[in-house]
Order: sequence, then structure tokens, then C-alpha cells
Amino acid sequence: MKNLKHLILLLFITLLFVLTSCKGEKLETIKVCASDVPHAEILEGVVKDILKEKGYNLEVTILDWQEQNAATVAKDYDANYFQHVPYLSIDESAKGLFAVVKVHYEPLGIYQGKEKELKNGKTFEICDDISNGIRAFQLLFNSGVLDKDLENENHNFPYTVDESNFTFNGSTWTSSNGIKVTLIPEDTLVASLKDYDFGLLPCNTALTGNISSATRVYVENDPNQVVVKANVLAARKNDYNNNANYRAKIDALADALLSSEVSNYVKEKYNGIIICDKQTQIDLR
Repeated sequence: MKNLKHLILLLFITLLFVLTSCKGEKLETIKVCASDVPHAEILEGVVKDILKEKGYNLEVTILDWQEQNAATVAKDYDANYFQHVPYLSIDESAKGLFAVVKVHYEPLGIYQGKEKELKNGKTFEICDDISNGIRAFQLLFNSGVLDKDLENENHNFPYTVDESNFTFNGSTWTSSNGIKVTLIPEDTLVASLKDYDFGLLPCNTALTGNISSATRVYVENDPNQVVVKANVLAARKNDYNNNANYRAKIDALADALLSSEVSNYVKEKYNGIIICDKQTQIDLR
């Protein structure tokens, strides 16, 4: 009987110790800045739960895309999620960052403004940053709106040969056959769409602005484009190579973004408009 009492007391003390330890345990935090749609939604909607099971608390901050690289370099955040590799490679504020994994692709589309038929379009608005601007012109050429050979013959081409810089004179460029293309800040593309025949909107811009995919008359569909310009998780290269704790956090986050749970979430939530599968989920470590 005495031994039984000692056994019960020992079990009680052990249980009390375990409960106290669990109560005092804190999950390590991973801080990520991201664009609202779909990046932050993906992180909050599915990645957070995956990381919690691995012992991490994911803290997501929605931040203007023009500030995210600088904020990550400054160590305000562990990583960011908003851009593709071509933009990461030309952004001066991104020095020291690297692409960890590719996750999803947001196709650029041509959306109806004042006109319904693409052949009737004469005025087009596009995003005024270099990366999206070049994508827009490539889409205008691929859709047949612009004739690349005609522009080359007339030396009237809107960006340099290496596709690294615009050569616009002002905010509007006019093609040899009278097509007018106007540079518009990303945050006003949706509001100004009604002023142009068509607008070339990044996928997340259209989603955020509640622009229906039913009004999309043409969309990027080049498989190579999908791979090259899939959105990535970006982190600090030096810390990743030299700080074991930081590396473990980034690896856990990267593995979560490469999971089938993420691809299934994107497919269901965005009705196939955003591409996230084996062709976009690529490990770059």
C-alpha cells in the first residue's frame, strides 16, 4: 500500500512537470512580409498551420511590395513573399537576398475596359514598373495587338534589347499603327481601367480589385514564362549560410510552401486562375 502511494505521488509529480513545461513552451516566430493577395492569404490560410506543427509561429505582415526587399535586408522580417526572380535580380534594394523556392505563378491578363473585342482596342494601360511593363509588352505582341517586326523596322521599340529598362519618353508610348500604351501606377490600374479600351493587369491586382476573370480576353500561357516568373520566397543569403537557427526557420517555411497542401489550397481558393503545382513549386536551395 505504501509503495502504491509512492507510485501515485510520482506519477502526479511527473504529470505536473509535463503540464507546466508545455504551458511555458513558446513557439519560435518566423516573420514574413508579403503582398495581400494571394501571398498573405496562402501564408495565413495554410502555411501557418503546417509550421505550427513543426514548432514555429508564423507572423505575417502585409506590406507594400516596393518596401519588402529593403525591410527584409534590414532584418525587420526573416523573409518576403511577393516577387519573381527577374524582379529580384534588378531591384537595387534586394542586394543580399536570394530566391529560396518558387511557389506559384500569377498570369498577366488583358482585361476589358471600354472595349469588348481585342481587335477594336486602341488604348491600353499597363503597370509602370519595369518587370510588369515588359511582361505587358510581350503579351501585346503575343496577342497580335502589336507587331514586333513593324516596331523594330521603325526603331520604335519601348524597351532595350536586354529587356532591363524602359525607353519611354513620358508616360505614353504610341506604336507605328496607332496603338497607345500608357504607364499607370499599380495601385490605380483597377480604378482607371474604365478610361482605356483594355488594361493589362497582374493577376493579384485583378483579384484584389475584384475584376472578374470573365472580362479577361487574353492571358499569358507560355510554359517557360510560368517557370521563369513564378513568385518566390526571398531570404537573406548570408544569414542562411552562416546562421543555423535562421536557416532552420527558412527551410521549414520553404518546405511548407512546396507542400501539396499549398498547391491544393491555391487551386481551390482561386479556381485555377493562379497556377501552383509541380511546374511552379521549385526548390532553389
